[in-house]
Amino acid sequence: MSERLGVALFGVGRAGMIHLLNLLHSERAAVCCLVEQDLAKARDVVQKYQMKDTTVVSALDSTQVYSDDRYFTECILSPGMISQV
Repeated sequence: MSERLGVALFGVGRAGMIHLLNLLHSERAAVCCLVEQDLAKARDVVQKYQMKDTTVVSALDSTQVYSDDRYFTECILSPGMISQV
């Protein structure tokens, strides 16, 4: 497989960062978009991991992700306090 699959990752909290690091190490995935309520945090992540081709989108504008054909899949994460219920 020569082409990487585009991924939009929703959330860069604790669990999101675990998924992000796994995706960054995958030869089959390309993280094209981070969707995050805290835009400064998402931009810091993009800069820290040198994700030059990654777009940052506000959680309020997340609907634009669904109409973008760059993404093969979305990874949506819930806050830890919700997922532990």
